[in-house]
Amino acid sequence: MMKTIKILTLLLTLNFLFSCDEIERNRQEDNYVTPYKGKWVGTYTGDQSGTLVLNVGEKGGIEGVRKSMEFEETFYTSMQGGGSGAISTMSPSPSGFLLYGSLETKSGTWKMGALQGKWTVVQN
Repeated sequence: MMKTIKILTLLLTLNFLFSCDEIERNRQEDNYVTPYKGKWVGTYTGDQSGTLVLNVGEKGGIEGVRKSMEFEETFYTSMQGGGSGAISTMSPSPSGFLLYGSLETKSGTWKMGALQGKWTVVQN
C-alpha cells in the first residue's frame, strides 16, 4: 500500500512539473513578437516584374501586395516557425502567385504557374 502511494505521489509530481513546462511554453508563444514585424518593400523580377510590399504582423502573419503595371493583388501568407524569417506560401493568391524565401536574407523566389523569378525587399 505504501509503495502504491509513493508511486502515485511521484506520478502526480511529474505530471505537475510537465504541466508547468507546458504552461510556460504556451505563455512564451502567446507573448512572442517576431523580429520581422513591420513593412517590407521591394521588387519582384523575372518572367513578370513589379513592386512588392509585405506587411508582417506581430505573430508572423503577412499581408502582401504586388503591383505590376495596371495590376494589383493582395495575398496572405505567413512565416514558418523557428525565427529564421522563412516564407513559404502554402496557398496561392487568387492569380496563383506563390512566394518563397526569407526576410532574414531579404530575398527569395516566386512562382505563378509556369512563370517564375526572384524578389528582394528591405524593411521600411
